[in-house]
Order: sequence, then structure tokens, then C-alpha cells
Amino acid sequence: MKKLIYGAIGLIVVTILLLNSSILADQAVDWVKANPKDPDAPLVLFRAGRWCDLMGNGDHAVEIYGKLYSDYPEKSDLCAEALFHSAEIKANASNIVALRKQALPYIDIITTQYASQEEWRSKAKKLYDEVNYAH
Repeated sequence: MKKLIYGAIGLIVVTILLLNSSILADQAVDWVKANPKDPDAPLVLFRAGRWCDLMGNGDHAVEIYGKLYSDYPEKSDLCAEALFHSAEIKANASNIVALRKQALPYIDIITTQYASQEEWRSKAKKLYDEVNYAH
């Protein structure tokens, strides 16, 4: 009986966390604000952004990815991927061409500032074609 109760409590906690994805992400962002010099801080921001993105909270993910880019632009491996996901979120947010074009500034940064990140540069070029030549 105790296992059933603990299982139910665990399921409730997991459900609450999944439904409130920003709770975990906000805690991660707060930790980074308190520990900006920690070598894991950029990775913590990236993972918080991915969590929000995967849980369907794209706007919050873009916000966190933006903080990663503004605070740690030298982390090209993380920033290029984060900016790509930001562009993807913006491009997929609407079928309206003008709104999809909000992805272009992110793509431009990837292809210029992070051109050495070949994987993300090539993905960004494909996304650019999808966004820019949408009918």
C-alpha cells in the first residue's frame, strides 16, 4: 500500500513539473544568475531552454536561449544550437509569412558569427530557404 501511495505522489509531482515547465527553467536561470562564472552555467541555460522547448513553451525557450547568447557568446557550440532552435520556434509558430520571418535574425547570427559550427550553419541555411521562400 505504501508503494502505491509513494507512486501516486511521485506521479503527481512529475505531472506538476511537466505542466509547469517554467518552474524548473526559472530555477535554472536563477542559479545561473547567482553563479555566472561557474563553468557549467552556459550548459545549464541551454538545457533549461531545451526543456522549455520540448515542453511546448517556445517563447520562454527563446528568452532563455537569448540570455545564453547575450551572456556567453563565446560558447559557440551551445549558442549556435540555441539560436537555431530559437529560429525554428519562430519559423514554426505561424503559417503567416511575416511572422515566420522573425526567424531570420537568428539564422543570420548563426551563418555569420557561428559559421565555424558547420552542422548548425547548414541547418540554418535550410531553415532560411524554408522561411524565405515560403508561399
